[in-house]
Amino acid sequence: MKTKFILSLILLALLQSCTPDFPNNPEETVEYIQDDITTLVVPDGHDLRPLALQNTSINLSENSRAEMVNVKMFKVENDTHTLLYEGFINKEKSISNIFKIPNHVELISVQADLATGTREWLVTPTELQNISIEDEERATTEEGKTSTDSKISAKSNSDNPPSWDCDDYDEFTGNDDGDYKITSTSTQGININKKTTIYICDGGSWSPSYVNDNNKQLTIYIAEGGTLKLSGNFNSTVYNVGTFNGVNLGMSKDSALDNWGTTNITGSLNIDSNDVNVYAGVFNISGSLNLNSNAHFDNDGGVVNVGGHLTTAGKLHNKENSEMNVAGNFTVNGGEFENECKTIISGNFINNKQAEFSNASYTVITGGLINNSNIDIKIQEGSILKCASIMSNGKIKGDKAYSVIETGNITFNGNSAFQGSLDICSDYYTENMGKNDVINTCNTFISVGACSPGFNNATDNDNDGIIEGVDVDDANPNVSSYNYPQGQDTYFTSLYEDLYPCMGDYDLNDLVHNYTYKEGINQNAKISEIAFDYKFPAMGANFNNSFVLRVVDEDDNAALTLDNTDAYASSEITRLHDDQNNTTLFIFNNLKTIYTDNTGAIINTVKQDYANIPVISGKVTNIDGAYDEFILKDGELGQEIHPVYNAFHSNYPALNQPSMYNDSSNFLNCSDNSSGNNLFVNSNNFPWVLNDLPVDLPWAKEGVSILEAYPNFDDFVISNPRLDWYSDKNGNRKKENLNN
Repeated sequence: MKTKFILSLILLALLQSCTPDFPNNPEETVEYIQDDITTLVVPDGHDLRPLALQNTSINLSENSRAEMVNVKMFKVENDTHTLLYEGFINKEKSISNIFKIPNHVELISVQADLATGTREWLVTPTELQNISIEDEERATTEEGKTSTDSKISAKSNSDNPPSWDCDDYDEFTGNDDGDYKITSTSTQGININKKTTIYICDGGSWSPSYVNDNNKQLTIYIAEGGTLKLSGNFNSTVYNVGTFNGVNLGMSKDSALDNWGTTNITGSLNIDSNDVNVYAGVFNISGSLNLNSNAHFDNDGGVVNVGGHLTTAGKLHNKENSEMNVAGNFTVNGGEFENECKTIISGNFINNKQAEFSNASYTVITGGLINNSNIDIKIQEGSILKCASIMSNGKIKGDKAYSVIETGNITFNGNSAFQGSLDICSDYYTENMGKNDVINTCNTFISVGACSPGFNNATDNDNDGIIEGVDVDDANPNVSSYNYPQGQDTYFTSLYEDLYPCMGDYDLNDLVHNYTYKEGINQNAKISEIAFDYKFPAMGANFNNSFVLRVVDEDDNAALTLDNTDAYASSEITRLHDDQNNTTLFIFNNLKTIYTDNTGAIINTVKQDYANIPVISGKVTNIDGAYDEFILKDGELGQEIHPVYNAFHSNYPALNQPSMYNDSSNFLNCSDNSSGNNLFVNSNNFPWVLNDLPVDLPWAKEGVSILEAYPNFDDFVISNPRLDWYSDKNGNRKKENLNN
């Protein structure tokens, strides 16, 4: 398929009338290997950019514990993560961007700083179209029970309230052995010898004068609008969707209670049952709550209010979306206590066994946290604990996302200390109190959640509506997130042929440009500023070409500054505003001065003249959404050479056209075959620029066509636009024909 011909430098100059004069005394003879580049036909619609424009939609689940989370996106190459995006989402704002994904990238990492820690999604590029950021499943405890697992309740494994039709049952008259309903006020007592179910319907009320259910044969359903009143000890099963009133109640080990309505206990509640569940509603105890060693009480979506002290020797879990308020002291004598949501204690919290505060929970202890146990207390997964003081015999450990402990006086006995991901907000903290990642800053950000008011989430220094903890730059009101279109600290490459509108040799090394951008995105999801790093490692032309950075600038207030001037002087940059297209051109003139004062020099294409390639860094502010690049042949205003139409700029038509300064007489002159939006191409649709090449690409030696430097480039052009022809594998590169 491929043919070669070799011409001397002088012969080529004679044959190509558009070619400028070469140096009279070249240091080396250059062999021109053109191959069949002149006959390579580009199919319609192929822009020769070896990447996909990937639509992305990343949303925060309505069930997320956090209302707002930081999100980062990376491209994954050879197990290396390169940052593409950092910003935030909440339940109203998603990430709806288009990202440039190179052909060789097969895996994308999405990482979200959720309430309980950072979670990662590894996806293919196309899967970016629909990602829901959800909380991670809770880890299994040593006993094999996850903290979000529901134990099997007496009702079923569902936490939804039961339903029934009272018309299906006979009126209760005091008999057992059957299914009965109560639709009015009843004080009828009952002796239970056989399985019996009583349904208290809407408008019904039962205050039995006695209940003898020694064999746990009675089940009571209380409908919304129904009322049950019991006192003393009971062995039965109660499903309460209405109102359950108790007086000094004792629940035996055989009893069970599931609550969705309102439970009011006057006096104390003593529990031996291992099946007490508050799935919704309110559970009020005017006196004390006591859980014995066999007891298991789960607050799994309701509000539990204890008017006296709470003492537990069993298992007490305040689960997700639940609230517990204790007016007195809270004492753990055995079993375990875990807070996964909100617990407010007006007295002291006294732990003699095992306690854990997790799942972005919020705990306030008016008194002190007193840990008499040698077992570690866990405060983890983005939780907040506030107390007046801490005295602990055991370690207090954090894990996963940083948690905050806000306290006064701190006393550790023995070798105990804070450990792990904890931020201790206390004037009494000293360095010997913390080990392994413990900090003492009070600066940790915790988002507002269903259970927690959050921490450090009220400050918005730049008044852009985004709080400090998730704003990527809280000193800049014009930036709420950052894009790194090439990947952070990663360069793409553009290759220019400068003999436009004539063909030239198509070694595409007349100007080689490496670039990486950091795009500041505002609240309207528009680019407001960019930071750039540029390298110009090769200039294989006698022309003194200029590089142009063009930005959309409706108000003519875009400004460019350079971070350093060691390699290139800012005085070489000319600013021009294009009034017709509302864009501003920043023209980088005399690029060869980076290396030499000889504006006719050929840089790094015949041989490696300069090994040190300086980086030109700068910033452009006041951009109105987008930017692009092109060159001016020999630095002449009007002699523009642009890449082909870019669908990425479909919403900014000015960037797919030349500027108002362009010399349109070049169109349809010599080899140019421009028409409509298909500009700066020859009759085979081949351009004078290849851009968005997604690596720091080695360039062809002087006079070597790109087909001889990259032998699979023609397959990419003709038949396989997803081919990574540029990568250093699969015989993609003929290194003897490449510089660098």
